[in-house]
Amino acid sequence: MMYKQGSHGYDRLFNRLIRQLLSHLYNPLASALIAGALALPLQANEVVPTVRLTNGHWPPYMENTPPHFGVISQIVTLAFAKEDIPVSYGFFPWSRARLLAQKGRWNGSVAWTCRRQLLKHFHFSDPIVAHNYALFHRTSMDFDWDNVKDLESYRVGLTQDYNYGEEFEEAVAAGTISADVTTSDESNFRKLAAGRIDLFPMEPAVGMGMLKKLGLSDQITFHTTPLQSDYLYLILSKLVPESERYLEKFNEGLSELRASGRLEELITTSLPDLPARYLVVEDEDSQCGN
Repeated sequence: MMYKQGSHGYDRLFNRLIRQLLSHLYNPLASALIAGALALPLQANEVVPTVRLTNGHWPPYMENTPPHFGVISQIVTLAFAKEDIPVSYGFFPWSRARLLAQKGRWNGSVAWTCRRQLLKHFHFSDPIVAHNYALFHRTSMDFDWDNVKDLESYRVGLTQDYNYGEEFEEAVAAGTISADVTTSDESNFRKLAAGRIDLFPMEPAVGMGMLKKLGLSDQITFHTTPLQSDYLYLILSKLVPESERYLEKFNEGLSELRASGRLEELITTSLPDLPARYLVVEDEDSQCGN
């Protein structure tokens, strides 16, 4: 009887012939080799697991707006795509985004600065992009500064879980700088406009976008001296066994994007109003020690 390839009858006949062949082979090694060879076509059709990353609302860098979810999210997606690895994002408040990734419930999170307390829980990627925090203040306030000590007479608003630089945070911890911590950047800008705080450190591109949305662009500006200069990284949980492999693949894809000029193109077209020094990773060897 003839069976059409792919039909149920064909599959039964094929499997019976294979069993008969294996039953006549007395060498266990030969049987294992044949069985392994037969399994290879199945492995080629396996679905590549998706890297699941927590994310947050920090436009234009990260935002819950398809299709790209912000320029940093887009870079992360494209870097993994270079290695044929799909990515999905879940958007949460920043504290929850970090905790879900830290516990290994998600593979990792986008995107964070290098902090000692995170190194215990996460592998850090190569730097994605440089960024700075500038001090925002009311346009009516005559403000100038040169070092952290100059800020001791001001009330400074901060956002929970942000990294403002070691020197500044040590001054806050010591009580020499008066700090008011909240969980919302928008709340800090409203408090700044209302005169409840004097200064608020924020990344300029993010800050300018928020001020426009809040209708406060004419009331608040920022000083061009950066409070902190740092890099943004992808972080992957040390509790997820595949993290180191994914990290290697991501870094390879990111390097390809940078070498091709695509990464710089994405950043400069997404953030056209910022000076180049706020955007470019000048030291590609800048690593967050793992």
